[in-house]
Amino acid sequence: MPAQSWKTVSTSLVVTRPGLDSQAVSGLLELPQAGSINESGAGVVSQPGWWALVYSGSNSPELEQQLQSLAEQIQPRSAKVRDLISLGYSVHIEISGVAETGDALYISPAAQLHLAAMALPVRCTVISPAGEPASDPLDWLD
Repeated sequence: MPAQSWKTVSTSLVVTRPGLDSQAVSGLLELPQAGSINESGAGVVSQPGWWALVYSGSNSPELEQQLQSLAEQIQPRSAKVRDLISLGYSVHIEISGVAETGDALYISPAAQLHLAAMALPVRCTVISPAGEPASDPLDWLD
């Protein structure tokens, strides 16, 4: 039986640092302030300690399209991203989605090229469906 895909995948550029000033990050990257949506459809959100440019699954359900859009935003700003890193910020690409036991995340060769072009660490976060018990974290070994 083939694995099912993750559901509701979203892709983000995430910037973290204790005491992070979200307005300063938006300004340096020349992106809208938190609470805004930019011209590509990405939302800018922040909380104490972090800032993110988010492509949600509700706007673009395909991971490859999200990564392409994110790369189009990040590549022209790569020097500014390096500036953030040199100032002590942590910057990474976050891929998150809802998955059940046995679900798989397929990252196409084109999507991998978008990730490589951004040259940033990638983290994946799996969220279990609401109301369902967590499974054994070693189930994937079966």
